[in-house]
Amino acid sequence: MKTAIIHVSVHHHNTQAVAEAMGKAVDAHVMTVDEAQREYLSQYDLVGLGSGVFFSSHHRALLRLVREHSTLPARAFLFSTAGLPWLGWVWHRELRQLAVSKGIEIVGEACYPGCDTVGPLRWSGVIQRGHPNAHDLERARQFAVRMVEVAQPKICRAG
Repeated sequence: MKTAIIHVSVHHHNTQAVAEAMGKAVDAHVMTVDEAQREYLSQYDLVGLGSGVFFSSHHRALLRLVREHSTLPARAFLFSTAGLPWLGWVWHRELRQLAVSKGIEIVGEACYPGCDTVGPLRWSGVIQRGHPNAHDLERARQFAVRMVEVAQPKICRAG
């Protein structure tokens, strides 16, 4: 299965680390949103879409890519890194709704802890210092493998 993983990773490169771990696990083409803008994405069977969480949503560049790109694959998985990863279902809402409205099937979602120093945290401290760590990256690899398995076309055999 031909897979691409598209990410936006700005402050601490948390999401880039997760995307690269996933990419190695499933032999995917890992690229930034800027690189994906120039890519014919329908050549892929599955795409992973991820970024850090910025003010309760994925990065606006990733949202714009999904909104405006005309050759996205029919299946995708969503991922993110955040200071509060247990709220991933909330953080993913806007991207999920946008992808589904474009006819993209979401096969899975994951949110990983990431070092967060945005907004008031810049002065008051850090959430998830040291993340993503080796354990988080292993979970990301396992998640990517599951997403490829889930997205595989079902072969019907006459018997």
